[in-house]
Amino acid sequence: MLNQNEEPPPSLTEKHPDGHRAAAPVLTLHSNELLPRHYLAVENHRLYPFTIDVKPLFDRYVRCIPAPLSDYTFANNIIWLSQKSGFYQIIEDCFCLFSLNGHCLTMLLPPLGKPAHQATALDACFRIMDGYNPTPYLSAVEYVYRDFVNLFDASDDRWLIERSLPDYIYRTQDLVQLKGNAYKTKRGEINQFRRVHPDHRLERLGPQHWDDIRGLIDTWLRNRLQYMSGDAIADFFYTVEQERRAIERALTHYDRLGLEGMCLFINGRLEGFTFGERINPDVANVLVEKTNFAIPGSAQYLFREFAKQFTDCTFINVGDDLGLENLRRVKMSYRPALFGEKVSLRHAGTHVPG
Repeated sequence: MLNQNEEPPPSLTEKHPDGHRAAAPVLTLHSNELLPRHYLAVENHRLYPFTIDVKPLFDRYVRCIPAPLSDYTFANNIIWLSQKSGFYQIIEDCFCLFSLNGHCLTMLLPPLGKPAHQATALDACFRIMDGYNPTPYLSAVEYVYRDFVNLFDASDDRWLIERSLPDYIYRTQDLVQLKGNAYKTKRGEINQFRRVHPDHRLERLGPQHWDDIRGLIDTWLRNRLQYMSGDAIADFFYTVEQERRAIERALTHYDRLGLEGMCLFINGRLEGFTFGERINPDVANVLVEKTNFAIPGSAQYLFREFAKQFTDCTFINVGDDLGLENLRRVKMSYRPALFGEKVSLRHAGTHVPG
């Protein structure tokens, strides 16, 4: 819980007597940034809200990370984290991003910074998580790029390392050209779409499309519900609501996040949209794509046309498959050139009670 207090804040080495309370320091300077008035206090540490204003600071540190993963962009994190659940701190000259979910404090990414500082920062982050969580098995780092584990000494057995779902990464030219038998079905679906809908058009996504995008999400939701069993509806609604909120945050901060997007219109009606960004000069990242799946071929057509916007990039990352078999089949059907490997970290010897 975040409270407000007009007293000057204690230093980072001074212990709070009530551990998990939150306080509000006066504005001070840290790493050339203005700190917010509110923070989450965990013992003698302050975790600050992860907001749009943190983008320059995050970008400064993430440039030290070589992994072209979708998780390692400011946009991907800010749209999926609300202001109440995302917190950060600079520890050992590393940007450390925490997620507060109920009574559990975890990290979405390992400490972002130079390799010489990351291992020490990781130890400090686990002390913070352990200080907040009721049991140490809840403390974890979720989306760790694979080479991060090379920072550990071979004799360091403190960490349980588990493989996570990988990102699907394609060669941009493969998605644009769709050459060969492997893409025959994709070409057929696109050609059929173009024959059936000769009046379609594409537009650069902008604020004038926000209301139409919201309407398409509602249409997409109604169409999906027609094919779902009762048992799956509750989980589906939760997932859709999370995605709806993420899209709203993306639209709210669209320009500041530097996003690029495209809309598909058929008969003057918006029937698809997508937006993404560049992870680095050589790798693009597709964050969201939605089409009216009652219109065959629209998703394949929009995906290829959006890929053409990134021909200056060698690769396009479309994220992981969320563990969903249908999504895995779709992403595999585009023949990924690479898989962006990720792992999770937690204390060795801890486990979730059965």
